[in-house]
Amino acid sequence: MNGIPGRLLATKYGDWLTLITSIRLVEKLMSKDKRTQRVKTKIFKGTGYLLLVAAAFCTMIPLLWLLTSSFKTANEIFAVPIQWFPSFPPRVTSSPYIVENAYPKIEKPMAVDKTVWKTLQPELTQAIWMETQTHIAANAQFSNHVPSEKLQTEITEGLWQQLVTSLPDEVWDGKKASIVNQVQDAVIPEMVDTIWSSVYREVAIGTLQIEDLDFNRTPMETVEWKVTPDTGTRIRPSVDTQTVASLSYDFRDSNTRYISATIPTPVSIDRIRRITLPIRGDASYHRLSLAVSVPNKSGNGVTFQPTRPYILESALWKDAVWRLHGIPGELESSHITMTQVETGTTVKSTSNTQVGNLLHLQLTIHQPSYLSIVWDKLTSNYRNLWKTVPYGRYFINSVFIATASTLLTLFFCSLGGYAFAKYQFRGQKVLFGILLASMMVPFQVLLVPLFGLMYDIGWLNSYKAIVIPFSVGAFGVFLMRQFIVTIPSELLDAARIDGCSEFGIYYRIVLPIIKPALGALTIYSFLGSWNGYLWPLIILRDEAKYTLPIGLANLVGIYRQDYGMLMAGTLLSLMPIVILFLAMQREFVQGITLGSVKE
Repeated sequence: MNGIPGRLLATKYGDWLTLITSIRLVEKLMSKDKRTQRVKTKIFKGTGYLLLVAAAFCTMIPLLWLLTSSFKTANEIFAVPIQWFPSFPPRVTSSPYIVENAYPKIEKPMAVDKTVWKTLQPELTQAIWMETQTHIAANAQFSNHVPSEKLQTEITEGLWQQLVTSLPDEVWDGKKASIVNQVQDAVIPEMVDTIWSSVYREVAIGTLQIEDLDFNRTPMETVEWKVTPDTGTRIRPSVDTQTVASLSYDFRDSNTRYISATIPTPVSIDRIRRITLPIRGDASYHRLSLAVSVPNKSGNGVTFQPTRPYILESALWKDAVWRLHGIPGELESSHITMTQVETGTTVKSTSNTQVGNLLHLQLTIHQPSYLSIVWDKLTSNYRNLWKTVPYGRYFINSVFIATASTLLTLFFCSLGGYAFAKYQFRGQKVLFGILLASMMVPFQVLLVPLFGLMYDIGWLNSYKAIVIPFSVGAFGVFLMRQFIVTIPSELLDAARIDGCSEFGIYYRIVLPIIKPALGALTIYSFLGSWNGYLWPLIILRDEAKYTLPIGLANLVGIYRQDYGMLMAGTLLSLMPIVILFLAMQREFVQGITLGSVKE
């Protein structure tokens, strides 16, 4: 009997040990599961963050491309392979010069054997250059070129890149003589001209023109440009009909060079409206200025100095225009204004022409600091944008239309939403249903009848036709109605008891409460009006009334493709949208999240 309680006690003690061990085992398993769950949560969150960063980066790629392209030249925008960032301009101390590393080195085609290529490459290089020399000698535009080994290397490499991509693969299967003949025959003048213009840089001057106040233009065919001896500047006459003279200069001794000419003027200087000089720059971003002076018999002269220099930013022919008198038009903003300066300098006449009919011209080429050159290169698209098109007028037009349309939309849509939300009247549900159904009608369907209506009431080519028809939108009324419904009617009744008018209730109570919704509608309406293209394009006829989307679209057409200026103008057009979003960010976020959290 004494042994039975002991066994029972031992049994109970063993059960307790088993129970405690099981509990501890369960706790260990649960803690292990919690650690595993925490690790999985961290991995999930980390992966989610990485995906969010990747998605944000992908959405920023177009904006990054837009930003960098606004600083690029046309060659950099269309470069193959893609050039993501603009390059710095070369440090040019003398001209003409050769653009180095414009094309990759000559490489072996895939179909040619390595042992054959060692002997074939020198023959191909020599054959390409011999054919190139034939085309250069036959082209009058290249008559003044300065030969060099760099020029031969760069042109040969450029032609090789063109030939490798254009010749069929069967060419490389033949014998050496056949390959050389076919490659040599494939070198055409158009290909040489393209490569030449991309690697050879030289300043050239065309025929000067003088325009009087009556818009009569007189070409000056007999202008003889001269330089002072031993100044590092040379003038070479050209047999090309477009080029009067080619210019060589060197800035190693001085950063300023001068070229002058004295010509008989057909009109007096006080009757000269502008002077036009065609210039082919060397893309060195050096600065060129023109000073015009006329001496008189007393020894004192009148000189006109430019207000800003002409930048040699392009390697193409462009007209540099200096305006002496008259007011430039909207499309003449690129003209350089000249101011009159009294001077006592006397210009000696070298002919029997009367002194009062002589016009003394002095061209100055100046090399600024390299930081100024980099700045001029990066901002060239922005400067050309303001000179080429009336961008400021386009911008003001868009700001006025978008602001007026947004204000009217906020006013009428909030009034309509207030009426549908807080007033009971006959046909309310039917009218609201018709309003919602109108949101499903595409805008393109309304173009023709809406245009006919604008024509009948005489609103074509006016801002009223753009602003007023879209001052009330079905989406805006629906959005305002959904927000105003959440306002307690007891609050409005209390205001009526206190003697507040209906418009006072709307202005003092409803509008402050629905401020988040107004912020969201503001951004939505402003974006729609700011980016509107089709309807303004149909309505507007006068270019002075164009909005930004229409004006920017005209930068790219059949005869003009200024993608750099288009990128610059598009980037500037984003500024008002960014500023508006930053100003309305709080209201916009509240308008989006309002009602999403249950209190």
